[in-house]
Amino acid sequence: MSLRRLHTTDTPSLAPAKSSGLLVPLIDSPLPSPVLPSIIPSYGKRPPGSGKRKAMRVCFWSMVIFILVRIIFLLNLKAIPDIIQQWLSDRQTYLPSDVLPNTPAPIKLTNGHGREKWTISIPAQMGFPLSPPQITDLCSHCVEMSKQLSSNKSQPFDYSRPDWGFVDIAEARLDEFSSVKQPSNADDNENPICETSLTFVMQSEDAGLGKTLMQLWLSYGLAQRQGRSFFIDDTNWAYGDFSLYFTPPSKPACHPPPPSHRLPCPLQARHLVVSSANSNWIFGDSFKERFGSSRGPAAQHQKAIFEMARSGYEALFRLVGNDAKFLEYRIRELDRQVRGQGGLEIGLHVRRGDLHPLEAQYRDSYIPLDKYANRAETLFDTYLAQAAGDEILQRAMKSYSRIILASDDPDVYTASELKAAEKAQSYISLASKSVLDAAQEADSRRGENSGWEGGFYKDLFWSLGVSSDSYSPKDSPLPTNQEPKSPKLDTSLDQLRFQPSQESLSLRELIGRAYLLDLAVLGQSDRVICGIGSASCRLLAVMMGWEQAITNEAWQNVDGSWNWAYTASG
Repeated sequence: MSLRRLHTTDTPSLAPAKSSGLLVPLIDSPLPSPVLPSIIPSYGKRPPGSGKRKAMRVCFWSMVIFILVRIIFLLNLKAIPDIIQQWLSDRQTYLPSDVLPNTPAPIKLTNGHGREKWTISIPAQMGFPLSPPQITDLCSHCVEMSKQLSSNKSQPFDYSRPDWGFVDIAEARLDEFSSVKQPSNADDNENPICETSLTFVMQSEDAGLGKTLMQLWLSYGLAQRQGRSFFIDDTNWAYGDFSLYFTPPSKPACHPPPPSHRLPCPLQARHLVVSSANSNWIFGDSFKERFGSSRGPAAQHQKAIFEMARSGYEALFRLVGNDAKFLEYRIRELDRQVRGQGGLEIGLHVRRGDLHPLEAQYRDSYIPLDKYANRAETLFDTYLAQAAGDEILQRAMKSYSRIILASDDPDVYTASELKAAEKAQSYISLASKSVLDAAQEADSRRGENSGWEGGFYKDLFWSLGVSSDSYSPKDSPLPTNQEPKSPKLDTSLDQLRFQPSQESLSLRELIGRAYLLDLAVLGQSDRVICGIGSASCRLLAVMMGWEQAITNEAWQNVDGSWNWAYTASG
């Protein structure tokens, strides 16, 4: 009889089993299972490596939080939802919501999901540049469109954050929907279109040069800050060609885009246009907040803006031709006769004409000339105090010191209060009617003289070389790009002002050159006294430089107690 191995899944029993009535001994029970290690750690003990992994997780999430905080700080927390929404929506093509207008205007664009954005449409046939009234109107509508699509959250002239609802004209592809093709540049194959640019349009409604120069210099400085290529357009400049007065700046290695791609708004436009018509927006409150500062002394608050203007002055104020030669001669002469002998050169700028002071008590008249004379005397006394105790040196310093005077009013040069002053330059001089009458007194054939009376007046400037029959102050001061409505406009002041006769243009050129020479001579003085209400006064500080004019207080304002600052008046 053989023995069989018994297998059972039940718990082994010690009792004998029965098989065919025979007792069979249990001789093959399975061995007990080996004990496996528990997957649960013992109480109070950490699993191997757990502390290192936890530290790595803490470091990882700390870095993530830090990066997110930096992104929010740099991009502005309020703009984050807009950025995300823009990223999602911009994956759709935006098309014009309606037929393109036949005048410059902001238009709506719509994508496949019905989301709206905006851009600016400028018909190709409008040419370049737009007139100041057109630019002003266009910028006003830009503000309205931006607020409408952003529920008053965006502003197209805000330096702190871009308008996420704007699509640049270069990306909107409006040319595909226009029946007029854009003009092409002859040098397209030689130079590419600039990535970004700023074009300053030299056209002004007030005829003055000072305000235009300040805006020009600031525009150059802004272009440098923003990495834009810089261009100057003098097509409609009342004084003629820029190159008649200054050496043109070096041309960029790229050319500007088609005219319809150069926009006066918003600030983020790839190709921005700045002129007198939109300067109050471009250099308005947001500009001053972005580049100004509220820290430190009040005189320091606009240092960055000052330096932007200074960079424009250094790059663009370079006189040409005989004016440049005369300026060099005049500066050498003053160096030899004044500074070379230990004297002090004080420049005085007296603005009259149609500009009145900021100080309330003189707002309806002009700053008295004795205020200029008294301030000059104070500066002389301070200078002479450096040689206290040495009377011989003091006498020499006083003997060789000079007051250099420039004014838009010829009669100021003969005023008793400033009889000790000499003209900044006599190369080009403006004469009053009394001077002209005296010069022609012996000539019985002389006609009626028309001198430069009382200072610079814009109406007088516009009427230079224009007969009284064709001059009318009611006429629009600036041309537009629209077709004339009637033959009458051919002889209107629009045509006479901005398509002047050769005689008018020659007279304007003389006035511009005289002003620039006066400014250049005063700008190299040791001290300057002027009224801050005049743009020329602010320009003189920039020409002297921050260290000399502001830090060392060589620039002196006699119109109230204001410090140097850029304002709407220049």
